[in-house]
Amino acid sequence: MPSWSPCSMPEVLELTDHDPLVRGTRGAGRGPAWRSGDGRAVAFTGYDAEGRVRSLVGLGPRDETAELVSAVHGELPEDVRVIVPRGTPLELTQPSDWNFRAAFGAPPPQPAEAAVAWCDDEDAVRDLLTLVSPGTSAWPGDPKVRRWAGIRRNGRLLACLADTSAADGVGHVSAIAVHTEARGRGLGPSITAWAMRRFFAEARDVVTLGVYADNAVGLRMYDRLGFTVDRALTTGLVKRAG
Repeated sequence: MPSWSPCSMPEVLELTDHDPLVRGTRGAGRGPAWRSGDGRAVAFTGYDAEGRVRSLVGLGPRDETAELVSAVHGELPEDVRVIVPRGTPLELTQPSDWNFRAAFGAPPPQPAEAAVAWCDDEDAVRDLLTLVSPGTSAWPGDPKVRRWAGIRRNGRLLACLADTSAADGVGHVSAIAVHTEARGRGLGPSITAWAMRRFFAEARDVVTLGVYADNAVGLRMYDRLGFTVDRALTTGLVKRAG
């Protein structure tokens, strides 16, 4: 008998106590999901904004998560990346370590929040990201971006942020960037705090984001803004036999 079985997303949500990562994963309810025999590990699929399978997310104790992901990932396209707790004993190629952060309450006031507004100047956003964050996960024109926020001074865009929320009740931010000439002025925490307040005002009960594990400055900033959930994860491709 297998030590895992297919299950539904409502069951995954129940087993994970409605984890914000599970709740906010784009398209999680439209694809397959699985659980370990004792229910301590779960796996489910995420989708991109164009409806293609993007990821296999595995959560739970590391050994059980590795066993479950190894058992089911062969049922998915070969190029689907897995997301698992850091240290899960899987042989991954192209691994990337990052932290999932979540906040359930409004942040402390930040110095430049009054300068933030929704921004429809995608050319300026693209120029800023190209300059300071060319490896960002969201760009103007990306269908997963709902809207952009920005801070302008003297007609120049000095900071930006993408709203990439994908599920009801969960706000998600991406592509937070500050011009090199404007760093040290609190623009990063200010644009993030402003977006958090907008999400909570829109009846979202949690705000989430991802940050690379080696971004110590970002991790400290999110601590100060009240991101109390801090989960260490790794994304990569599972090596297939043969």
